[in-house]
Amino acid sequence: MKNIKNNATNPLTEDLPQRLKMCRENAGLSLRQVAKKINKTAATVCKWENGKIEPYGDTLLQLCEIYNVDITTFYGVTTDNNKMRITPQEIELIKLFRNATKHAQIATKTVLKNCQK
Repeated sequence: MKNIKNNATNPLTEDLPQRLKMCRENAGLSLRQVAKKINKTAATVCKWENGKIEPYGDTLLQLCEIYNVDITTFYGVTTDNNKMRITPQEIELIKLFRNATKHAQIATKTVLKNCQK
């Protein structure tokens, strides 16, 4: 972790705390849940989200995995190569769908079409 001591702002990291919090909330996780997954304290995660310290290296990669986002999400960088990420739950559903009978696949499609937000 890097302490933020100088007042100079880095355009890539100035919104990092808000983006970290947004990603955590979008993932439906509490500070404690994230902290437990990466062997940190909730206070540390809170300091990241308040901009008091910055996560770095492997920790950022772990957060990407937990939040199911690309590292560019944390820095507000967009590329033409952004791809849809598939969650582990979605992978499980795909496997189940592929192994289902044709009749079950048709029924599943019908149910999902009727349950859209």
